[in-house]
Amino acid sequence: MPVPKVQIQTTEARIGINVQKGQQTIRQQKAELSIQQPKADMTIRQRPGKLTIDQTKAWHNLDLKNVLVRTEELVGEARQIWLEGIARVSREGDELMRIEDGGNPIAAHAKQNARFEFTMQPGGRPAYDLVDFNYVPGEAEISVEPQKPIIKAQPREPEIAYQPGNVDIYMRQYANIQIDWEV
Repeated sequence: MPVPKVQIQTTEARIGINVQKGQQTIRQQKAELSIQQPKADMTIRQRPGKLTIDQTKAWHNLDLKNVLVRTEELVGEARQIWLEGIARVSREGDELMRIEDGGNPIAAHAKQNARFEFTMQPGGRPAYDLVDFNYVPGEAEISVEPQKPIIKAQPREPEIAYQPGNVDIYMRQYANIQIDWEV
């Protein structure tokens, strides 16, 4: 006798999914920004320098001297002449003391003292190194006071747009079981 067989046939259930993606847009506008930098307060005080020019040596070289210098020179020359005169008078006195040795010392002295010698030496040309220059620079006082920058910033809110997505789940295929007998 034939034995009947059971035949089972199954169909799986299947799910279907439809997805619509969500969309999001974000726009960020730049912030309004204002920056100002005031100039620093700066003061400069320059004291004038001091220039001295001493051309005394050049004028002396040209024999153009002031009264005090000329007097000092004449005093020096007069002292020298006075000392020479003392020596001459002393020598003439010694000659007169020995008048007994012969000769005519009085006439010789008169002849010698009758002439007058005068010499003048004019100055030379001034040279470049006869003028003294001296310069003392004046000091500079510099004062700087920096100023802080003025910064103004106005932020902008971001613009956000969002469109939500959608997920649709459905049954694409239902599960099924078929049982059958086969002889």
